[in-house]
Amino acid sequence: MDIDIPHSLGRDEAKRRVEAGLPKLEQHIPGGGTVTAHWPEPYRLDMRIDVMGQSIPTQLLIEEANIRATVSVPMMLKMMSGPISDFIRGSAQKMLTKPV
Repeated sequence: MDIDIPHSLGRDEAKRRVEAGLPKLEQHIPGGGTVTAHWPEPYRLDMRIDVMGQSIPTQLLIEEANIRATVSVPMMLKMMSGPISDFIRGSAQKMLTKPV
């Protein structure tokens, strides 16, 4: 599933805000969970969200005016695709709107 999150911050500021918000992300996972994240490229963040005994691989590509999230929802969580999409979009928007 692909999710586009528009912003007007520019690439560097968007990346800075996403980096600053990552440590807080686990606190907002409904029912609890863990997040593992690393930057394999300057503007690509690879994450794994572990929740409800399932892993959700997620990749964020930070562009000048958009963040493209690619989320691989496992079969066991397909019925939760809408709430997962809402969580990722909402979390990214919160990170982008809160100056650090």
